[in-house]
Amino acid sequence: MSSKSDYIKIKSERREKKKTDRRHATAEEVIYIFEKVLENWKTIKIYNTIIQQNPSSLVLKKNVENISTGNSKVYQTELSSERFAYYTNLREKVYAFHKNKSNSTQLVYGTSLPVSANPPQLSLTGIA
Repeated sequence: MSSKSDYIKIKSERREKKKTDRRHATAEEVIYIFEKVLENWKTIKIYNTIIQQNPSSLVLKKNVENISTGNSKVYQTELSSERFAYYTNLREKVYAFHKNKSNSTQLVYGTSLPVSANPPQLSLTGIA
């Protein structure tokens, strides 16, 4: 019977494979998506560019949208140590980008407007 550490190693490898298969994007495509998000590209433009550059890519538009939020894990086994460090740095920047983006807007009358926009002022003149 195998030891517990062997079981944990096999389990983590199985999870890693499952999550990378479900992602439908290579580690390099994830890095590319992060780079373009930081350049303010729309997700549809990122998706179309990936498909045009590599028609055999398995990436889906939905996956590009999910990855663009920074919610995509790339494992160390997928990249060299330098590229993995670059990926982790990019991921932190994407999180900060989205955090700053969400802080710069507020909910006003059910629509998202910049903080600098003032809600319409009601005039009380003419009311008896």
